[in-house]
Amino acid sequence: MSPRKSGNAGTSIKKATKGKVRNATPTTYDKINFKSKLEVFCYKLLLKNNIEANYEKHKFIILDSFKYNDEAVRQMTFKPDFVVLDEFVIECKGWANESFPLRWKFFKHFLYQNSIQLDLYLPRNQKQVIEAVETILRKREEKRKREELLQS
Repeated sequence: MSPRKSGNAGTSIKKATKGKVRNATPTTYDKINFKSKLEVFCYKLLLKNNIEANYEKHKFIILDSFKYNDEAVRQMTFKPDFVVLDEFVIECKGWANESFPLRWKFFKHFLYQNSIQLDLYLPRNQKQVIEAVETILRKREEKRKREELLQS
């Protein structure tokens, strides 16, 4: 599919077909079906650095179901790509669809309302994935040093 030029100079827009994530190539690696190559890259980098890498293991209910004028409104959920509870969330997003910013905002609100403190990473390319993993490793090392000081 060739890019269509928008009114803004230097930008291009690709139209997504129904049911397909825009600009994402589904890929299977380690018997896991990933939605994009960026997720596979992140998974491999996490494993390489001995960081837990459970793909889409945790699902958060960010808005409960409810009734409105006798109509049942379904709950809204969010399933981040990688979660290490009490530490971080990584959500790989090359191209975000139109509903993602609102869902991300609801997820942050859910964390806030429930006093859950996690570092959030939203890498959009391989460089940002590398930076996120480096930050996680640095924070782990700083925590290890603090704990070591407290024990001595």
